Amino acid sequence: MSRAAIILLCATATIGGCKKSEEPTTAPVTAEPAAPAAATTEEAGQAGVVVDDAVVKLCDLPEARFDFDSAKLSSSAVTMLDALAACFISGPGKDKGMRLVGHADPRGTDDYNMGLGQRRAGSVSEYLAKKGLPEDRVETSSRGELDATGSEETGWAKDRRVDILLAE
Repeated sequence: MSRAAIILLCATATIGGCKKSEEPTTAPVTAEPAAPAAATTEEAGQAGVVVDDAVVKLCDLPEARFDFDSAKLSSSAVTMLDALAACFISGPGKDKGMRLVGHADPRGTDDYNMGLGQRRAGSVSEYLAKKGLPEDRVETSSRGELDATGSEETGWAKDRRVDILLAE
């Protein structure tokens, strides 16, 4: 295969799998009790940062938002994460760890969505580390679109989230 054909093939694969064509929107998230990661979509409303029931009870967290198709934290997510950091640094969660699991809706490629989920979890982890939460108390992972159930915008919004769970 010629070098030009290889470059064209790589460029086509890269362009086709990198970005969704939909414009980003902000999806609200509640800090209401949520079920474990695999069953959070019903309880979470439109998702972004979904907090496990045990963490909500432990930290009494406010509502948060996470932007669509982005790992960038919104101002409401920052407010919620500030409260989460305080809880895990000097509050009731000071001796506990957490797991951050990133998710995506099914509209990107498998690789893109797995990476996006990991970037979302990483964004939350980095923010908490900057607030003083030791990195060794936070685990991150991605489920990408594996747990996605949506088939239209309302459902897709529920699929886009970072689940925050107590580490066992």
